[in-house]
This record gives sequence, C-alpha cells and structure tokens, in this order.
Amino acid sequence: MRKVCDEQLFFIGGAPRSGTTWLQQILDCHPNASCKGEGLFAKDLYPPLETALAQRRQALQTKNQGLFQHTGGYPLPTPEDTEHLAGTAMLLAFSQQAGDKDCRAFGEKTPENVFFFERFRVMFPRARFIAIARDPRDVLTSAWHFFRKPAPGEDDRAAKLAFIRGALPSLAEGARAMLAFGERHPNSYRMVTYERLRAEPEPAVAELLRFLGLSDSAGTVRACLDRTSFTVATGGRPAGVAQNGAFLRKGIVGDWRSTLTPEMNDVVLRELGWMFPYFGWTP
Repeated sequence: MRKVCDEQLFFIGGAPRSGTTWLQQILDCHPNASCKGEGLFAKDLYPPLETALAQRRQALQTKNQGLFQHTGGYPLPTPEDTEHLAGTAMLLAFSQQAGDKDCRAFGEKTPENVFFFERFRVMFPRARFIAIARDPRDVLTSAWHFFRKPAPGEDDRAAKLAFIRGALPSLAEGARAMLAFGERHPNSYRMVTYERLRAEPEPAVAELLRFLGLSDSAGTVRACLDRTSFTVATGGRPAGVAQNGAFLRKGIVGDWRSTLTPEMNDVVLRELGWMFPYFGWTP
C-alpha cells in the first residue's frame, strides 16, 4: 500500500442533489488528485467495526473473569480501536481508488460526510474538508424529479408538500453541521456553492485546488471543467434541457420555479430562510 497517509487527504459533503458528484468529478480530473464517491465510510465501516469490537470485548471479559482471573487475562479493546481500524481501512481504500495515478491528494465524496467531518478530522488531523451548498429549493426540485415514484390517483400538490416538509429537517441539520464545522476549523474547511460553480467555475475551482495544495494553472482548471461539463456528462444533452428521473436532470440554477408553487416556496423560506443571507441566495 502506497504511503497515502503522507499525502493530502480530503472529504467532500453536502446535501444530496446539491452538486457533490459534480464537484467530486471535477477534482478527480486533476492529474495529481484522486477523488471518488461514494466510499460510505461512516455508514459501512464504523457500525460493523463498533459491533465487532463490542462483541470481542464481551468475549474477552467473559474469558478473563472466568478462566484467566488469576493472570489478569487479555487486554480489552479500547474505544479508540474503532478509529484506528476504520482509518486503516480508509487509507487502503484511498490507495486502491487511485490506481497508477501520480496523486498528491486523495479524496472521497459522500453527501452525509458533513455529519462526520469532525470525526474524520480527529482521525486525520491534516485532512481538508470541502462542503458544497445549493439553494434548497433547487435541491428539493432535483430530488423530487429524481426520487419521485408517482402513485395512481396521487394528489401531486399534496405529495410534493409532504415531500418538502419531510426533507426540510435534514437539510437544516446538514447546513448547520457544515457551518459549525467551518467556524471551528476555518483553516481546514472550504465551502463552495453550486451557484458559484455555475457562474464563476474557473476561480471557484482554482481556489479549491490551491486549498488542496494542487496546481491551479488555467489550463488544468479548464481541462477539469471541460471534462465534467453537463453536456459531456450526459452524452450530449445541453444544460437546461430536462430529463426527469435522470441522475443529471437539468444542470441549471433557479429551476425550482418550474416545480414549486409560491406556497411551497413560502414553506421552504419559513424553515430555511436563515440560510439565504449566509450563502448569498435570493429568497
């Protein structure tokens, strides 16, 4: 296994349908970076390891208190063991994902990472963290068209309102988590909005590359953006042409107006309006 731990590690997170995959692919196109998604480290590594170590601890305690009480028995696993084992597995994954690429930065994108940035930082103190935010109305619109499974006779308006209300708490929780992390660790954290990536892609990407210690030459930035454009990623469909149900649906800013009613907009603003001044969105 290459010495990945000596290189720059980074993690990307944000709400589902906020542009996390696009950002991951942009960074993965850099000649000296590997950024894949989704590794599901927090979901698929931590719980099984915690369960296995808890079972091992119980088995050792039983043995120590029974057969080996006179010798003290075998040392028990500590709470830190989960972090060590998960960290080792993550470093192995980073090494494998890069293949033969000459990398100086290794990253992974899972939207839910925003809830685990702090835990990852404890494990990897030198790691960098990038969050992407998007107008929640566009997030909800994209999610509605991607995840919706219409039921016969369904009231579209009622279903949409229920969908929105059900999603708002997690959107608020994720936004608060990323903002709180950024306030605690400003030197290890950067936030970019989907809207800025659309409006000012070159400077936005260049800033992130510098943050990761990578070359931000104009040619490199342009190549990363060209290879991950909406048209290229969809096989020729231009941004603005919708395909409901597709992973990449429309690729524009402000499309929520095609899907949400004024009433639905008011519901979002009542719950998430506090986010808009911070991220620069227009209510």
